[in-house]
Amino acid sequence: MNRLLIALFALNVLFSCSEKDQNISENAADFSLEIVDSMRIDYLGNLRIMDYDSVSQNYLARGNQDMEFMILDRDGLVKSTLDFPTDGPYALNGWLNPIGLRDGKIEFQLSNQGFFRYDFNGNRIWQYKLPFDYFYINGLSGDPIYSLGDGMAFIRPEHAEVVSDQSLTSIFEGIYGQPILQVIDTVSNATRETMPFPPNSMYSDGNFYFWMFPTVIQSGKEWLLYFRNEMKFWVYKEEAGEVKFQREVSLEVSDGVKAIGVTFQQEQEYAEITKNNFPATIREIYKSTDKTIVIYTKGISEELTREIDRDEPDGRLELEKLKNYYVAVFDGEFKLLQKDIPVPKGLIFTTIITEDDEILALKHPDFFETEDDFVIYYKLKLLN
Repeated sequence: MNRLLIALFALNVLFSCSEKDQNISENAADFSLEIVDSMRIDYLGNLRIMDYDSVSQNYLARGNQDMEFMILDRDGLVKSTLDFPTDGPYALNGWLNPIGLRDGKIEFQLSNQGFFRYDFNGNRIWQYKLPFDYFYINGLSGDPIYSLGDGMAFIRPEHAEVVSDQSLTSIFEGIYGQPILQVIDTVSNATRETMPFPPNSMYSDGNFYFWMFPTVIQSGKEWLLYFRNEMKFWVYKEEAGEVKFQREVSLEVSDGVKAIGVTFQQEQEYAEITKNNFPATIREIYKSTDKTIVIYTKGISEELTREIDRDEPDGRLELEKLKNYYVAVFDGEFKLLQKDIPVPKGLIFTTIITEDDEILALKHPDFFETEDDFVIYYKLKLLN
């Protein structure tokens, strides 16, 4: 009898594995990310599309100059050009980051001056200065402002006073584990924090990895969070004005290059120790009509990066060509449907997905080593 049970158990395991392999095989050809259209913009020089507003159906683009911005229609035609002033009573001095569109208006955060809103003619219609001095370790991705209940939410900054008598190392030890968002009531100036630091992040393992470069995506009452060099993201739900942790979602990529961490005592040597470490990372996450689409790279092996001179333009271009990007597709409940879907080469992905589920990506002129008369953006779609 025992032998019979063992045989039946073995057959059941074999059948389950075969069934799983069959399902994976069937899914392997389900999805592809393909270019379905293109947009040629009549502009000489570098032009980066920053955001898209489904209400006005316009793009916001940044030009060659520091304060040169353009509003484009859906076909890439320039509707207006805005040169924000750098002197006078309404001068904007500093780095505008992040910047985006919301309900037909331009919104951005400016260095230590707070938040601003402008119309498409360049008129300032709103400004809010935070009631404390603050700074960010590096640039931000995503929206400058998120609506949360009756308050205004944004990526939690660091307060200036924390550097007065502490080393940079102690700042990072304090940053890892802090809530992601700060919320402020712009009438009373009362502030609070929400979106707790996610569990099981590599930034909680006791090592130094520099900043997390947190990216937050708000989609109705659902919020997503991901960090640089982690092959996972976290799902949160908005409840009663708070952003509460719900679950972790893994890309289930086992062959990616791992990020190297160092002890906090080695912080000053971090750049040298990790100079040949190009780890796997999520590049963008998009919420389509009924799916979550993730663009990621598995990194570049140290054996390859060690041979390339990154101080030379040719070396940097060679590195760029070594990066292979892939797509992972999740359903509405964050079940992984398919991963490792190849992505067309030579594209720089924006954060934009339109109401037609079209993802916008720039044709990388250096990658193709061409001099186009136009700035070319491709529209890609996940096809089944």
